Amino acid sequence: MNRRDFLKTTAMLGMGLTGTRLFASGSDISFLSGMDLGARAFDADAVAFNSLSASQVPRYINVFLYGGPSELAANLTNIEDISNNSQNAYPSAMLTDVASGGQITNNGFWLNAGGDIMESLLASGDMTVYRTMNRIKDDNKGHGASVTQNLIGSMDTTNPGIATTLAWILANNNPFSKSVDELLFPFVSFEGESTVFNQGNVTTPLSTKPISLNSNLQNPYQRSDSGPSFLDSGSSEDLALDALASSMNAAANNSDVSHSLEKRGELAAQIATMLDPTAIDNSIANYNLTLPVDAQITYENTNFGRRMKAAVSLALANDETVFISLGSGGLGGWDDHSEALDEYPARMAQLMRAVQAGIRHIEAAHTAGIGHARNIIINVYGDFGRNVNLNNSMGWDHGNNQNLFTFGGRNIVGRGLGKIVGATERTGTSGVNRQYTTPTATSYQFEPYALASSIYQNFGVTNPRAITGEDAIDESATGETLV
Repeated sequence: MNRRDFLKTTAMLGMGLTGTRLFASGSDISFLSGMDLGARAFDADAVAFNSLSASQVPRYINVFLYGGPSELAANLTNIEDISNNSQNAYPSAMLTDVASGGQITNNGFWLNAGGDIMESLLASGDMTVYRTMNRIKDDNKGHGASVTQNLIGSMDTTNPGIATTLAWILANNNPFSKSVDELLFPFVSFEGESTVFNQGNVTTPLSTKPISLNSNLQNPYQRSDSGPSFLDSGSSEDLALDALASSMNAAANNSDVSHSLEKRGELAAQIATMLDPTAIDNSIANYNLTLPVDAQITYENTNFGRRMKAAVSLALANDETVFISLGSGGLGGWDDHSEALDEYPARMAQLMRAVQAGIRHIEAAHTAGIGHARNIIINVYGDFGRNVNLNNSMGWDHGNNQNLFTFGGRNIVGRGLGKIVGATERTGTSGVNRQYTTPTATSYQFEPYALASSIYQNFGVTNPRAITGEDAIDESATGETLV
């Protein structure tokens, strides 16, 4: 894909992303009367902080699976009961463990859906999967409301997005040794506009407005003399920009304009040096010289593989980038109402291969002395979960319960890695479509908004419930017994 397709946003310092705001459809939640529903209008005065140092700052890569992913890739623990009660039975291989030639790995992952990679990342202590990220307070299961609420981190869809709230937190609890106004690219999007950057009712510094980059790390500040670009040298657009710049510079006393153009040049030089694709590839090749063949860093040359490579490379190159919105472009959608058994496993496997390459890259950089490498956290989740009944289109309809995958971040205080948290059971009437998993009576579970609370807590917020209506995820929660 060429630059024209990627660089739709030239998000200069003062040009942030404004994601489309979607509103919940007013689902009936009267049965929850008396429960804390979690809707919180953002009240800046209510937020309290603990100070933190730059060495404690996490860097987040947010992978959002638009469409609502099934939990089954990481949870086949109930599959026999599910198949026995489903409208359509599951393939026999999915009911059999790997040792007997089937698909169920030791810890209940789906082999062909990236289960072998999950087992590896679990064993190395680089992954935890929460099997009970369960949406119950607003049981609408509609894409628009669920995406909006999950990327805002609150049931109140007028609130700012998670990244914008984090920008406000950063401005009010800055752990860096420089002003927030001097930070370089703290917020970056590899998916263009996203609700995670909704402005809401807070004011954030211009320096924290997100910039958009593409998977080839091409520079939105730089014009090119070759290759497809809407700013090709000598094009009518390019000549018009030059004429405008000359005209503006002619106003000799216009120091703001002069400073703006000077700043643009500085940013172009910085990003070109920091994100040079050849330098990144050479760095990875050098890391691979020290790694066993079966543990080398291999990003697939796919849309999503390149996105992950770009995001991890940026997070490693620039310790001031604290939040990267990656999306799931290149994998396809996750709204698997039909033919799910044919399409979903390969998509999940591709996702997990990219994450594995990213974690290997992070660990190699840590070994090479990049101090903040183990502060990088990759989170993977989506709109909601899906039913486990295999419908008559051989797919799954919208459900409540989903997995949260979280990877890396070993240096972050309180991280609980290397475990599976949450046990599930099948719920529903045999032979009908609405069958799904629910957390068992004794299982730890949480609403999706708890993830935003965890992010804010890791940036020093002591009472994230005041923002989201939920406590942070309890990373000390006891995991299931591993095999």
